Amino acid sequence: MKSLLDEISENHLILVLSEPLELKKRNIEIIKDVTSEGFTVIVLTTNNPYSILVKDYQKEGIDTEKVFYIDAITRYAIGKEAEDSKNCIFVSSPSDLTSMGIAVSKVLKETKNNKVCVLLNTVNSMLIYITPENLIKFIHFIASKLRIFDMSGIFLAVEKGIDPPTLVQLQSFIDDVIDGEN
Repeated sequence: MKSLLDEISENHLILVLSEPLELKKRNIEIIKDVTSEGFTVIVLTTNNPYSILVKDYQKEGIDTEKVFYIDAITRYAIGKEAEDSKNCIFVSSPSDLTSMGIAVSKVLKETKNNKVCVLLNTVNSMLIYITPENLIKFIHFIASKLRIFDMSGIFLAVEKGIDPPTLVQLQSFIDDVIDGEN
């Protein structure tokens, strides 16, 4: 079985499933591993605000210069963008799929590193704001964009937190599933 790093090195799209209480730790492990391999990571966050992620990553010794953020929660939660933000685009809410899609497209086009990985943090939090059908459409859009640009992607989700029909559709867009054990 291939490791996560093997998968992203081959520009694969991976669904990473995590236990709910391990989600934050898993996110940090992924960012640390991927950036240490020379990748630029684009974090599309609908779960944790930019300011929290930056602090968490810095505390773990992650080079945050290698991370770009598309934050869909800060404006929604506090009504304004975080001050002193760097490498971040803020969108109005996790339900604003058009703005998120535009932001992803913009960042992918502007990224100078040819080793890029997009991390969607988390699939489950998006389901709070949008229907499973719209989530599937959005992930299909992101997956298609990544394949066109020949880039890798990681979709982080809570294990057993997605209904079976939605999970089956998600799996049709990706190359592999890595569960909480790997």
